[in-house]
Amino acid sequence: MPRNRTMLALAVAAVLLPLGAVPAAAAAESGPRTGAAAQEGAAPAALPQNVETFMTAYRDWGTYPSTAKYMNLFTPTGTLMDSGLDAPKERPGIEAQYNALMCVTENSYRFAPGPPTSSPSGDVIFLKARNTGHVKPAGTTTPIPFDFRTMHRLELNGSQVQQGRRFWDQTELFRSLDPTLPRLFEGMGPVAPAPAPATGPGVTPPTGGDPAQRLQAWNTRDADALVDGLTGPVRLSGPGLNGVLAGRAKAEEYLTRLFSGMTALQLAPGNRVQQGGTTFQEWVGHATVGADRPPVTFGIVESFTRNQNGGTTWDLSFDTLDLVASPDRINSLRVQLFGSPTQPAC
Repeated sequence: MPRNRTMLALAVAAVLLPLGAVPAAAAAESGPRTGAAAQEGAAPAALPQNVETFMTAYRDWGTYPSTAKYMNLFTPTGTLMDSGLDAPKERPGIEAQYNALMCVTENSYRFAPGPPTSSPSGDVIFLKARNTGHVKPAGTTTPIPFDFRTMHRLELNGSQVQQGRRFWDQTELFRSLDPTLPRLFEGMGPVAPAPAPATGPGVTPPTGGDPAQRLQAWNTRDADALVDGLTGPVRLSGPGLNGVLAGRAKAEEYLTRLFSGMTALQLAPGNRVQQGGTTFQEWVGHATVGADRPPVTFGIVESFTRNQNGGTTWDLSFDTLDLVASPDRINSLRVQLFGSPTQPAC
């Protein structure tokens, strides 16, 4: 089983970018959902009404946050989870986490979700979001700003969240406290802006190849097979990059760096959504990062978009904190930022 960590640190960290993850076991219990937009083309498909309603509330909360608005985003039985946690949080834990978040950020936290990609029925959406604000490490008076992006997979029941999963690289937060935190993809480049997506009614979304073969490639950490599943020229974006990497060789090098931080990977398929020229695929499970450490919760979202060059723009979202830092170092960073059970920051 994955490790246990300081409860206060996890409570605050899990909500620091609020709508979070469902572990592999929970995802398997509910079953992955798949969907393809009824019409593919240049303009994004019209969103289902429940998604429109949810996004209105989501944006309103992100701009003018309050506990009541946040809790109303969830169903009465809604759950959330995040990297480093062993089980999803239910409503009492969600509310406690949210209040802790606003305390350590001195109510500065703001959340700006981007356009969602939805299944036709509106029961699953994927989106990226910008997270901004500042935190004060425990025992200090100088605020440290943060500004980074997260990937969210949300399962909706009507216009509220039933289950969610967040994919984000926690090193982007903790590196502000410890600049010596290793960068798994340091020196990768050169990077360039992502090419524009293809347009037109005949655009078909890339898929990454056969899902069963792709799952095997992830679980065997086969970088060559993962890249071979893509069609046309490849452009890759992901954690640790400020743009896109061009070409299959660079994409393989990036994956090789990722796999260097783990000794085993055990993923299962999660949700899959296709809309317009884009496919989103979620993988959830655990990674083994050392012989002396138990497996850690790990998840990946990859999206494939047909671009104007006829190739595939491939975007990856995952966490690297466990891959570059020991449990002791991670705990030390969490205590530095959030305090300890005996001396909490809030």
